[in-house]
Amino acid sequence: MKVFAHRGFSGKYPENTMLAFQKALEAGADGIELDVHESKDGKLVVIHDELLARTTGKDGTVSDYTLQELTSIRASMTMDDLFDTKIPSFEEYCDFAAGNRMITNVEIKTNLCWYPDIEKRTFDMVKAFHLEDRIIFSSFNWLSVIRLRQLAPDIPCGLLYEGHGVRHLAFQAKELGLRYLHPGFSLLDDETVAECKASGIGLNVWTVNDEQKMSRLMEWDVDSVISNVPDLCLKMLDRS
Repeated sequence: MKVFAHRGFSGKYPENTMLAFQKALEAGADGIELDVHESKDGKLVVIHDELLARTTGKDGTVSDYTLQELTSIRASMTMDDLFDTKIPSFEEYCDFAAGNRMITNVEIKTNLCWYPDIEKRTFDMVKAFHLEDRIIFSSFNWLSVIRLRQLAPDIPCGLLYEGHGVRHLAFQAKELGLRYLHPGFSLLDDETVAECKASGIGLNVWTVNDEQKMSRLMEWDVDSVISNVPDLCLKMLDRS
């Protein structure tokens, strides 16, 4: 089972910052899960929310600001502003990723705000840093996932989903050529895991931060766990 640091090592450091990514690398995580939005001037930035308030304390949305403005904004509100960390550009992250062997799960954030051509811009940046063999693309938006399959047929894609009542997606994922499903932990059960295994669909499961849930994932033998505390997951896998 692979261990992905959710928004970096976000259990101890400000999420989606270069500090959190570096600390995940130092902890021994197999990969990073991060989120990509577009700035006002069409550049890619790494941040989870459309709104800036929760992680930065600033008003407005990501798309209200240029790349230069965004990358000068302190992004440590989730850790009581104790760290001097800024919003990173996706280019900065890719430069970091090119220097190590971690896998990156890039979530395209086209949920509440549609960014024209964000999928192509993201893929082009991945290609520019020769990261194609260490990338997974994911999104809650079916349209983004299908667009990425068209643009990058050799890069694995996963559909993120949540909400009780969503069932039997493994068969649809296989038909669409997806490699993975990315369910929230609460959506998993024996039947769903069995369906995925029978269909050859991998499971990358979020967001698991305690020993009880991690033990269940180990019993199910899923492909990856996505966690805010990668050190805990690595310890339980005897890899710390």
